[in-house]
Amino acid sequence: MGRITPICKLTAALFLCAAPADASVDDGITDYANARAAEFDARHDEALAGYLKLFEESSDSETLAKRVYQNAVRQGDFAAALKSIRVQELKNDVPPEGPLLLFTDAFQKRRWSLALVAVDELEARSNFGFMAPILRAWVSVAKSGTHDLTVKEGNTDSFFNFYAVDQFVYLDLATGQNAKAKLGLRNMVSVGGNAMRDLFISAAPVLAHKGDTAFANAMLGTAMGSEFAAQFNGADAAEKNITPNIGLAALYVRIATSLIEQDAPEPGLAIARLALWTAPEYPPAVINSANALGKLSGGRDAVALLDKIPPASPYWTRAVFAKAALLRDMGDNDGAVQLARLSYDQNVKSAARATLLGQMLQQNGRLPEAIAQYGRAMDLDDFKRQAPQSRASFHVMLASALDKNGQWDDAKRELQYAIALDPSNASALNYLGYSMLERGEDVVKAEAFVRRAYNAEPTSSAYSDSLGWALFQSGKYGDAVTMLEKAASIENADATIFEHLGDAYWRAGRRRDARHAWNSAQISADTEVALRISSKLDVGLPGDIRTAK
Repeated sequence: MGRITPICKLTAALFLCAAPADASVDDGITDYANARAAEFDARHDEALAGYLKLFEESSDSETLAKRVYQNAVRQGDFAAALKSIRVQELKNDVPPEGPLLLFTDAFQKRRWSLALVAVDELEARSNFGFMAPILRAWVSVAKSGTHDLTVKEGNTDSFFNFYAVDQFVYLDLATGQNAKAKLGLRNMVSVGGNAMRDLFISAAPVLAHKGDTAFANAMLGTAMGSEFAAQFNGADAAEKNITPNIGLAALYVRIATSLIEQDAPEPGLAIARLALWTAPEYPPAVINSANALGKLSGGRDAVALLDKIPPASPYWTRAVFAKAALLRDMGDNDGAVQLARLSYDQNVKSAARATLLGQMLQQNGRLPEAIAQYGRAMDLDDFKRQAPQSRASFHVMLASALDKNGQWDDAKRELQYAIALDPSNASALNYLGYSMLERGEDVVKAEAFVRRAYNAEPTSSAYSDSLGWALFQSGKYGDAVTMLEKAASIENADATIFEHLGDAYWRAGRRRDARHAWNSAQISADTEVALRISSKLDVGLPGDIRTAK
């Protein structure tokens, strides 16, 4: 008889091949099935417990390691996530953020050489490699209180440039270079958004403790408007420091935010959890994790996280906003409106709260009420004191409500005003340019708008798609294919992107590729779009003689 090689089947291979001879196959399969059922039912605590039990019996199983990792991230179990990453590392199949877990573990344990090895691994193998110089700088600060991170002449790494802008200020504050930090803080006003607010809230007590109370209070006013009344009184200010952990957590939060906004909640949650594991009491990390959890597995666990932020916190309003969004996403639109209205009634002079109520009304389909509420927000002194970048984002929201209410001309004016306030506002640029393309309005100008949006955020599938579609509309089919292929390669590309790619392939003469792209689009398209794509699959695009290639 020839040699017999035992081959374990799928579920058994996960843990039974390495099990003792008297292990029960049926028990193993049942345990795995129960863990999978719990995972599908979003009972991630039960799923994680089940997978961990099996993982103890077969600690070299790559498949089990991945299941443990995913559920550990959702449950916030750093030890289990780290254990699974170590197995995946041995199998040479770690997720992109895997080296960051190894770095975070080594950093927390002050094992600097191991932390730097993890950074090298991140730089060599992961698309998060742009973070490497910043991570090395924080290791240096933690070890010696100094760093040598600088902006290198001719640096073309757009990701590094984008995420390092506030990190330089955190590093300066952590190393006592307050005068240099103040210059950076002034420049951050032009960045706007939550990154600026988080930095200002962290920096204010540090500078106040050093006696610069006027600057600290001005920062709080810029960051919070009427939302947070805390003021500093020079020597009475509590001593505060920017620690390396806070600086790292701020970096993780920014990256997690971008991933979540780009519909990549799985890696977004993993990075947000890293922020929490690095600085457990850092509110932006709590909010980030809640946002990602809400997208992945509903609102129960996310709301529990947000409840950790007290009303006295400068982040409380943002937590309320996140709760309202969770209620909306759970289908409780009336509850979201009620929560937003309660928040607004507590402080009718707050532009942020007035805006939140407008957003929830808009999400509930109550467009005329939403537009009226946005108008009330614009009349507030609090709104008029906000930085131009913040007001620009508001005008984008108002434009969206007007557009959905059939008032495109008014919406277009709001978008143009938003761009005048903040010429680098990618959302406004893309919204205006893509809407013009869809309406056949001045393709040349539309392309210029979406190109500016793409240049600002080249990792956005939406902006890549818009630019590709503009190139298609201009008859630049080869360039359109290149850009739309990039959009389609980004995680969670939607039906619109694949339909556009199919159209570009068709016009470029690549008929077979066009049908593949249209088929991909049809999988997730709604009924109306699916019917349109079916027509394209049958006869191609109008104006062409169909030829098979």
